[in-house]
Amino acid sequence: MSQIEWAMWANEQALTSSYVLLVGSIVCITGLFSNWQFGIYGVIASLFVIMIEWPRSKRKKGSTVERQFQRPFAIIVNKLGLLGRNYFVRFVAYLLLCIPCCFTLATLMGGLCLVITGAIYLLAAMKGEEWSATGLEKPDSSNKKRVKSLHPPKKPPPRQTGQSEEPAVNTDGITMEIVEEASQPAQASARPRPVPTAKPSLTPQTASTNAAISRPTRPPPASSQNPASRPTRPPPRPSANAAEGIQDTS
Repeated sequence: MSQIEWAMWANEQALTSSYVLLVGSIVCITGLFSNWQFGIYGVIASLFVIMIEWPRSKRKKGSTVERQFQRPFAIIVNKLGLLGRNYFVRFVAYLLLCIPCCFTLATLMGGLCLVITGAIYLLAAMKGEEWSATGLEKPDSSNKKRVKSLHPPKKPPPRQTGQSEEPAVNTDGITMEIVEEASQPAQASARPRPVPTAKPSLTPQTASTNAAISRPTRPPPASSQNPASRPTRPPPRPSANAAEGIQDTS
């Protein structure tokens, strides 16, 4: 559990007490209460409390949200030295300020609020808290790096060595891929490259021919090996038309 900063609560309580005391003092003066002179004292005391409590103290942990126009008042409180930083002094001051406020009914509520504010400041002082100015610190210029001049780079950026592949380019349905070899010497790049030959397309006739060629041959039957055992046929007789043709030619 984080430690409670009682001075922060005392600061808000002091501002609320000053508002209540200011309103009660104005009512006491305008209403011409008995002992209305204490109302004038209440106006002065409430403005003094507002001037002292308007600048917020710097928190130990976290960021501090400054009030609007608090820096001029923070300079005044910082000039007071120990009287402005020590919370024991504020505890005693608020106890003394609340005494005259208890003599009239209009300023009684503001006086009681100042008593509560002094009690909270006493608790903050016992915890070792102290007021510290915020927003008045001078920025440390030693940590800032100043760039005197900017010069363009003298060396080109490093590039990758080796083969650099270019994307494939489609031309007429043929995918070609170009590869440049930077690491090989110039003579190797000047050598002619073999031209790729296109494979002949196979038609149904060539496919059947190749199949017939690749088919294994069977040995002839035994009857074909002995020609004498084959029956011979007589030669065909010439027909009448063929005989007439022979005579005409003769």
